[in-house]
Amino acid sequence: MSKLFAAICMFCTFSCSTFSKYASGTKTEKCFDAYVCIINDSLNLKYQSYGGFKFADNPRVYRKIHTGKNPRFKNIIVYGQSKLLKGDYYLLLNNRKYPNTYQYKDTIINKKKITIALSRSVNYQTNTDFLLNFKLDK
Repeated sequence: MSKLFAAICMFCTFSCSTFSKYASGTKTEKCFDAYVCIINDSLNLKYQSYGGFKFADNPRVYRKIHTGKNPRFKNIIVYGQSKLLKGDYYLLLNNRKYPNTYQYKDTIINKKKITIALSRSVNYQTNTDFLLNFKLDK
């Protein structure tokens, strides 16, 4: 019985991951001035963000940023949190969950749905507009 329990736990650990299999291929690099580009070549994704965010592309880094909390979404490509902007966002693959505490923008790249989920707590409308109204390189 204990072997079965261990097998089930391992299955859930690896198959129920909150981060997408594409997340490990995500890079962040300085674009210019105070901006960061988030790039994922496998998804043909390039997203421009403000600098000053802490980014996570795996559960271990996420838990460092968000001590003891689990992500709000599944299929995360990257997560960003900014104390200065008082909020966070997720880039998601094939999102199906839309809680009211976030605002969203969906787009399709290479037949894959990419969603930005931006917390409603982000201060100033100009920040919200910038982070939601991005252009994805296809």
